[in-house]
Amino acid sequence: MRIYKMRDLNQRTAEVIQEINDSGEPAIITRHGKFVALISPLLNKGLEGELIARYLERVAEEGEQEPTRADKDVEAGDQLTEDLARRLGIDWP
Repeated sequence: MRIYKMRDLNQRTAEVIQEINDSGEPAIITRHGKFVALISPLLNKGLEGELIARYLERVAEEGEQEPTRADKDVEAGDQLTEDLARRLGIDWP
């Protein structure tokens, strides 16, 4: 696991994030020698697919009879990640 100083993250944000995603492993961020954050890579992790799967599972558990237009959009892959996260009650930036 890599360790980055807060200064590295501040001065080279895009590069640090790319390095973390490329490694596929989480990285620790330190400030004044103390651990302050853990950054976990999400690139190529299929996050959107996971959100869609969770949504479809919830719909199945609720036993909806007819799919709504939004459900059809999700099944067609047209639903935006932000909208899907909102519908699942997940805080999304």
